[in-house]
Amino acid sequence: MTYQQLIEFLDRHLGYPFLPDMGPDAALRAAQQGGLDDALTTEVLTALYQGNQCKSVDDPVDRAHSFDGLAHLRLRSQADDTDPAVFRKVLKLSQELDNAFDQELIRQRDAALS
Repeated sequence: MTYQQLIEFLDRHLGYPFLPDMGPDAALRAAQQGGLDDALTTEVLTALYQGNQCKSVDDPVDRAHSFDGLAHLRLRSQADDTDPAVFRKVLKLSQELDNAFDQELIRQRDAALS
């Protein structure tokens, strides 16, 4: 799975507004330039990109590097003084990130059996 595919999956499955009305490439550029209004989206887009050491949105991503990239955000969201809405968003993000890689594994296994 590529960075772009992962971000598109998250945008479809998170259940809350994630990408502003733009694609993953444009959203990443805006996040890197501080041009997104949502700080959480900015952090997620850049953390996943950097955690996977991507050079473009077409670079592959994996589960371990993705979760490593989000480790600081996930720990911060569990602090006692964290806004419950942020905690729920980060929890849902973690669940859907795991789901994205599970679905990719299933797709790869199905393709191998075909």
